[in-house]
Amino acid sequence: MEILQITPEQAQAFLESEVAAQEIDPSFLQTPAWAQVKGGWQSKVIGFFEAKELVGTALVLARKMPKLNRYFLYIPEGPALPAKYLAAAVPLLRKYAISQNGFALRVGPMVVKNRWNSETIKEALADESKKSLQQVTPSWINPDANAIENILKVNGFKPSVDDVNGFAAGQPKYVYQLALTGKTEADVLEGFNQLWRRNIKKGEKENVQVIRGSREDLAKFHEVYLETATRDHFTPRPLSYFEKMWDAMRKENEDNFTLFLAKWNESIIAATILVTLNKHSWYLYGASSTFGREARGSNVLQWAMMQQSLQSNCDTYDLRGITSTVDQNDAHAGLIQFKVGVGGSATELIGEWDLPLNKLLYKAFRAYLNRK
Repeated sequence: MEILQITPEQAQAFLESEVAAQEIDPSFLQTPAWAQVKGGWQSKVIGFFEAKELVGTALVLARKMPKLNRYFLYIPEGPALPAKYLAAAVPLLRKYAISQNGFALRVGPMVVKNRWNSETIKEALADESKKSLQQVTPSWINPDANAIENILKVNGFKPSVDDVNGFAAGQPKYVYQLALTGKTEADVLEGFNQLWRRNIKKGEKENVQVIRGSREDLAKFHEVYLETATRDHFTPRPLSYFEKMWDAMRKENEDNFTLFLAKWNESIIAATILVTLNKHSWYLYGASSTFGREARGSNVLQWAMMQQSLQSNCDTYDLRGITSTVDQNDAHAGLIQFKVGVGGSATELIGEWDLPLNKLLYKAFRAYLNRK
């Protein structure tokens, strides 16, 4: 195997290929377009070649250490490479990182470790003795996950210490996913709990209007998003970030990025962003106003995004991050309680792994980032 630099067009074509859908299920964070969204990072796209055939790709983001010609390299939710090639690829990634003046490399292979189905999660939430998914027997265990983690360990990688309870400074280790393969809209609805079905019917009865927004409508999304940030105590991104995302991700295919707005009584009461790559779609951002909550705009938009995902022949609808908690007294439990209502499963990935090539610089850079 060898690693070579490739063009963004080559990478995009591979990520959208049938082979990628079947053997990798790549993340949108590995698209060349994502590099245009991430301000403050340089980027390169590399390919993994086996017998001169392109078998995988990686978007490598690079952030320069202040005052030094050394870089922190980051492959978010990647590389996009079949698991069978990781043993050969990981040592090459180490050599590549050194050749790029990297003092550390972070990777996040999209390898599923465990899954818990919705019934198992509901039982855990009702059991006061259970505080974390780690105390709950998974519904499915990947027999290859430990071997893949060992490949990373043998090559000097260690789990990112940013990871706390499944929430990380990088990408989430725990996500909630709904399988769509072979399902109709009726099948998906049947998998919802009574509350979800009731809330969707409530939205329809209230005549909540679903709008697929334009670029100009991002301002309406952002207004509701800022209200959500204030209410839920998180630091919001500026409007320019979402405009940049719109421009970059819709350049290849307009269906890759869709803005949904829920309108009720002449007001936007909820807004979401759906991202699609190949056979996978992601609920990336969501926002809701306090006004009009009784109209259930958020549930209506979730259903609209699932319907579009079915129409796009997606195999997976991804509700993104959750934590590992099933403790009703933990504020984060609300995430999994909301998402479990659609059926689906909580999914644990092997997470992000760091390779410190210069331990002193790595430690200093982490301290620098933690001040930001």
